[in-house]
Amino acid sequence: MAEPGRTESATPKKREEVRKKGQVARSLEINSVLNLLAVFVLLKIFGGYLFDGIKTLSVHFWKNIFLFDLNPDTINQIIFFILIRFLVIMLPVFLIVVLIGILSNIIQVGFFVTFEPLKPQIDNINPAKGFKRIFSRRAFIDIGKTAFKILIIMYILYSVVKKIINDIFVTPLMDIDSLFIFSASAVFSLAMKIIIAFLVFAIIDYVYQKWEFEESIKMTKQEVKDELKQLEGDPLIKARIRNIQREMARRRMISEIPQADVVITNPQHIAVAIKYEENKDNAPRVVAKGINYMAQRIKQIARENGIIIVENPPVARALYKLEIGWEIPEELFQVVAEILAFVYQAKGKIKVEEKLKKVDNNKEEFAT
Repeated sequence: MAEPGRTESATPKKREEVRKKGQVARSLEINSVLNLLAVFVLLKIFGGYLFDGIKTLSVHFWKNIFLFDLNPDTINQIIFFILIRFLVIMLPVFLIVVLIGILSNIIQVGFFVTFEPLKPQIDNINPAKGFKRIFSRRAFIDIGKTAFKILIIMYILYSVVKKIINDIFVTPLMDIDSLFIFSASAVFSLAMKIIIAFLVFAIIDYVYQKWEFEESIKMTKQEVKDELKQLEGDPLIKARIRNIQREMARRRMISEIPQADVVITNPQHIAVAIKYEENKDNAPRVVAKGINYMAQRIKQIARENGIIIVENPPVARALYKLEIGWEIPEELFQVVAEILAFVYQAKGKIKVEEKLKKVDNNKEEFAT
C-alpha cells in the first residue's frame, strides 16, 4: 500500500529512476510456471532421446562396473565421467530453461540490465530493518502464496494418484521400457495439471504485483511539483528569462526600424515596418511590429529617421499576423508592391513608371 499522502501516480522520471534500481513489476510465479511448462514440454518431445541416452549410460556403467579396480581415484573418475555424460544428455533441457527464464523476464519488464541490486547496502545488514522485513505484510503474503501452492500440489497429487493407484501396484512386474512409459505418462499428467493451476495463480500474482508496485512508487503532490521544477526550471526564473528574451527581441526589432522602407499603420493601434532588399530578399519582409504603445514607438522612430508612414488598416492587420522576419504571403504581393512603389516615388529612388511595371510582374520578381 502507498504511504499516507502519496496519492499521485508516479511520473515517467520516477519510473525511470526506480527501474534503474531494479525495482519493477515482476512476478516470480510467471518465471516458475513458464520454466516448468518448458521442461515438461521438452520431456514430452525429447523424452525418448533422453531416455535412450540415460539407458545407454546406465547399461554401460553396470556392464563395466566390475572391470574397474575400485579405489578412491577410479571412483572419482567414474563419477566425473557419469556426471559429464549426464550433463551432455540434459544440455538441451538446461539451455531451453535458461532461455525461457530470460524471455519471461523480458516479457514482463522489457530488456534492461542493472547491477544496482547487487550493490551492498547498509539496510541489508541492519537487524532492525531485517526484523521489520520478516514480519512485513509482503513476507506474510509470500508465506501465504507458498502454503497455497503446497495445498494445490497436494490436492492434484492426491487426485492423480487416486486414478492410477491400481497400476502403481503392478509396476514391479513391468519391464524397464513399460515402467518408463507409465512413469512418464503419470508424471506428465500430474505436471500439466499443476502447470495449469499455477498458470492461473501466476496471472493473479502478476496483477497483484503490478498493483503493489504502482502503489509503492506513488508520489506526494509536493514531490510532483518539485520534480516539475527540476525538469522545467523554477517558474519565477523561467518568467525572468522570458522577459529578458522579449526585451532583447524588442531591442533588435527597434534597431531594425531605421532601415525599414515603410511603416504601415491601422492608423492608431497597429504599426508594421516593412523592408525589401531587391538583391537579397525574395519578397518584402516584416522587420518590426507593435500594437498600442509599441505602435506609437515604431511611428515615432520612423518619423525621426524620415521613414514614410502609410495608413492602410486592412493591410496593417494582415501584416501584424506575421512573425518578425517573415516574408509577406503571396496574396499581399500586389498591395504591398503598390505601397512600396508609392514610397520609392516619394523618396525619388526610382521612377514610378518603372516600379509599376515591376509591380505587374511582382510574383516573378519576388520569387527570384
